[in-house]
Amino acid sequence: MKKETQKTVFIILGFGMDIRNVLKTDIFSMLKSEPDIRLVIFSPLADEAFKKEYESDNVIVEPTPSHRGFLTRRILAIKRYVWIKSTDVQTIKIRKPTITRIVKSRDIFFGKIARAIVRDDSKLLKILNRLQLFFFRDKKAKYYFDRYKPDLVFYTTLYARDICLEIEAQKRGIKTVCLIHSWDNPTAKGVFPVVPDKIVVWNEILKEEIAKHHEYPGKDIYVAGIPQFDIYYDKTRFMTKEQFFKKWGLDLYKKLITYATPMHGQAPFSPDIVNILYNAIKENYFSYPCQLLIRLHPRDFKERYKDFEGLNGIIIQMPGREADVKDRWNPTEEDMLTLAETMYYSDVLINVASTIAIDAVTFDTPVVCIGFDGYQEKPYLSSCRRFYDYDHIKNIVATKGVRVAYSREELLRFTDLYLKSPDIDAEGREKIRKEQCWRLDGNSGKRTADFILRYLNGIQQPV
Repeated sequence: MKKETQKTVFIILGFGMDIRNVLKTDIFSMLKSEPDIRLVIFSPLADEAFKKEYESDNVIVEPTPSHRGFLTRRILAIKRYVWIKSTDVQTIKIRKPTITRIVKSRDIFFGKIARAIVRDDSKLLKILNRLQLFFFRDKKAKYYFDRYKPDLVFYTTLYARDICLEIEAQKRGIKTVCLIHSWDNPTAKGVFPVVPDKIVVWNEILKEEIAKHHEYPGKDIYVAGIPQFDIYYDKTRFMTKEQFFKKWGLDLYKKLITYATPMHGQAPFSPDIVNILYNAIKENYFSYPCQLLIRLHPRDFKERYKDFEGLNGIIIQMPGREADVKDRWNPTEEDMLTLAETMYYSDVLINVASTIAIDAVTFDTPVVCIGFDGYQEKPYLSSCRRFYDYDHIKNIVATKGVRVAYSREELLRFTDLYLKSPDIDAEGREKIRKEQCWRLDGNSGKRTADFILRYLNGIQQPV
């Protein structure tokens, strides 16, 4: 039962990544510690184990309701088409053939008619947003709002599959705050399915992109830093190098090359990269004796690397607990610390156009990005080469803080260069830290929670 003086905040999670960003940071702990706030967590994971981990006197866990409203999805598809046709975002131009394939012909037809009637795309998108609210009906969303009567709805992705709670909040005029949970969202994910009242972002780049490409008022965007990176600030919590290497069966006297795999669909050639690196290690290509740690993406599959299991000099690291969420990940605090330690103690981090490059750079660990397709040659639109023309990736490549290997030879040469001279490109890595991480002071989660509390209580926000 809600107390008379108590306010209710909905927290809507869509991915395991959101558990890491919110529930495992000061965002959740600070909101939970407020005596006059009740939290209702909506999560794809809502089983007894999850409830036992997070529920308390003022925290309730509910399953995220699904929404299959025909009109909602049709209007959203038309909005997506209109935004794609009008945007100048480079990422969308590259991805356009793929994106337009998922927009049904009838939605394109109605989109063309709408654009012919309302020639101003910005105005048309606003009209479509109003129509979306007008036609939206969802019994489950209505049930939860009537039951808990939230004062604020905080959600962690604009692009969740089911956005009925977010739309219901906007329809009822309830305060909404969205935490943009990844650096690619403003330029790679398309039109905002629903427009929040306030947005929290990692850095000034994201703020500028949202204001520019989504015509969202800059005054309603708050820069807080990266909450899930707060754990990187206090290295006293980390295992020592000796402890970490012993835990993972690594040789303390060999250099550590870590390959952080992408999701399986993004890089079907990933086992080729492991093979290239392993053969180079066996053939003593590198200037130092090396070993290879394969850090699997939560949406990658260990079976893809079965040929490398048990080989001398290769360790496979699985992330966290597997879970029935979109990214198949329910991270523990131990897993987050393991990721931090892996980035910290690696001599070189190799990846395919991933956020994990920023994780590594946080510790000044040199980064090589894969820009070729293993032993295959693919046309540009099917190749991972295209990723490095995406807006968010171009931002870090432009700093010269990472090196992109467009061939097997460059991969091995850049890796050996960093093994011999880890200080090379340090200036570029510092630029990445300043631009992408904004502040690495361990307080991003606190800033985010403070922003939510201020907005909830109608207190003037800091500039």
